[in-house]
Amino acid sequence: MSVTENSILMEIPPRLLSLGGGSEVHRMIPYAKKRMVGPFIFFDYFPATEFGPQQGIHVRPHPHIGLSTLSYLLEGQVLHHDSLENKVLLNPGDVNWMTAGDGISHSETTPADLKDVPHRLHLLQFWVALPLAEEDRKPSFMHHPKSTIPRFKVKDADVTLIAGAALDHASPVEVFSDLFFMDVHLKTDKEFYFDPRGDELAFYILKGRLKVGEKSIPPDDFVVLVQGSPLHVIAEEDTQFIVLGGTPFPEPRHIYWNFVSSSKDKIEAAKTKWANKSFPQVPGEPDIIPLPEN
Repeated sequence: MSVTENSILMEIPPRLLSLGGGSEVHRMIPYAKKRMVGPFIFFDYFPATEFGPQQGIHVRPHPHIGLSTLSYLLEGQVLHHDSLENKVLLNPGDVNWMTAGDGISHSETTPADLKDVPHRLHLLQFWVALPLAEEDRKPSFMHHPKSTIPRFKVKDADVTLIAGAALDHASPVEVFSDLFFMDVHLKTDKEFYFDPRGDELAFYILKGRLKVGEKSIPPDDFVVLVQGSPLHVIAEEDTQFIVLGGTPFPEPRHIYWNFVSSSKDKIEAAKTKWANKSFPQVPGEPDIIPLPEN
């Protein structure tokens, strides 16, 4: 059976989660009716937020297994520190790719030199589940500066390919499954077409508005297409949006707190290690996020 373009499976409204201090994050997946899109199992959007002096983010050390985290910074700065002793400053346009494998912990904070001055933060964060053969790999971390990320034009669209392969280009970010994640800019009345070639696809508008068939899509609406459906959009105004997806896994993934795995037993083992502090720790940061009680 042929799949027509722009066949919308569902539109997912974000859950707004308070981070304190008046800031909040918009969470798209996991969602009750759609746990994953391709290998993507988690998507948080931190909208452009103004912070005053002595304000910012302070995500204390916490653990992961069975996934890669992808951080794509639009504005501001974030200091990444992990149990492999990587301490890296993320700047606008940069990409951090941290693969947890059998276990890594990390913190994410506002750098010290921004804490005394007003500043902005605008950030996209994702979890990408690892395929079975890679779930127990050794943890790793790679920082990719903005200058290394492919940027190109596809007819009227300006595309930044953050991760994976698409549109005859490939990102240098080392991924372990078939996926794509791109940042697309369109001027008013210009169009963008992408065929996922049988894979799952979703898009999310950061600013502007897109015409999808006869439907007008506003910002903050996570739209998932029927698997294999090509995307063909027209910008109703100057628009920035992201397109992500990939090949779905044949087996389900379990998620508990910050742990992702095909095995519930591996999640239970990770919980025990974090609780008794035998899990890898971030050097010099003993103030960790404890295991949830429920």
